[in-house]
Amino acid sequence: MKDSAPRRTDIVSAREAAEILGVTVQTIKNYIYSGKIRSYKTPGGHHRIRQEDVMNLGPLEVRPSRDEIMESYTELYQGYVNTVEALTNAIDARDGIVSGHSRRVADYASSMARSLGFSREEIQLIEMAGLLHDVGKIMISESILGKPGRLTDQELYLIQQHPVMGEQIVERIGLLREAGSFIRHHHERFDGKGYPDGLAGAKIPLQARILFIAETFDCIRSNSSFQRGLSFNRSIDVITRESDTQFDPEIVRVFLNSLNPSEG
Repeated sequence: MKDSAPRRTDIVSAREAAEILGVTVQTIKNYIYSGKIRSYKTPGGHHRIRQEDVMNLGPLEVRPSRDEIMESYTELYQGYVNTVEALTNAIDARDGIVSGHSRRVADYASSMARSLGFSREEIQLIEMAGLLHDVGKIMISESILGKPGRLTDQELYLIQQHPVMGEQIVERIGLLREAGSFIRHHHERFDGKGYPDGLAGAKIPLQARILFIAETFDCIRSNSSFQRGLSFNRSIDVITRESDTQFDPEIVRVFLNSLNPSEG
C-alpha cells in the first residue's frame, strides 16, 4: 500500500527546511534530487517535505558551494533592493520628482562604478547608496520639499541637512553603514562650495563624487512639480560646463563614456 500523502501540518517547504538546518535551499534540493529525502510537489511545483524526514537527516556533510552561497546571497540582496525601491519611490513622490528618480541615480552610479573597475560588492554598495541618497528627506516637511517659490534661509538650511540625516539613518543598518559617507557628501562640489561640509577635490569620497553627477543629471532631465526637464543634449552640456567646478572632471569623462547612446 502506498504511503498516504502527509498532512499539511506534517510538511515544510524546501526553504523552511533550509532554515531549520541552517543550510542553503540548494543543499536541501541536492538531498531531494539524490533521493536521500522524499518530497511532494504542490500544484505550483514547489517541494514539500515531511518534517520528520528533515529532522532525521542528522549532521549534513554537504557543504554549500560558492555558487550556492552566491545564489542565496543574490536572492537576499534582490529582496532587499526591492524593499528599498518601494521606500525611495515614496520619497521621490514627496519631493515632487517623477517616480523612478532614485533608481535611475543608482543605475547611473553603478554604470560608472563598473567603468572604474569597482568590485561586485562595491558596485552593490553604491547602488544602494544611489537608491537611498535622498532618504534623509523623509525628515523634512512636504511643504518645504515641494515649495515652488524661493526658500527662506531656514528652509534652505533644512534642505541642505538632508544628506546628514540620510547618513544618520543608514548608519543604523549594518549592511549599509559604509554607504553613510557617500550619502552625506553627495552634494559636495569639486570646488569646495557644496554642502554640508564644504569638502573639495579628492577629499570628497569618490563614490559621493559619482553620486553627485548621477543625481544632478537625472534631476535636470526630469520633470518635477516646479520645473520642466531639459533635453538629453542640454543636460550633457550642463554637466560638461560644470566640470572642474561642481564635478570631478575625471568622473565627468567616465560618466559621459558610460551613457547609453539610445538615451538621447
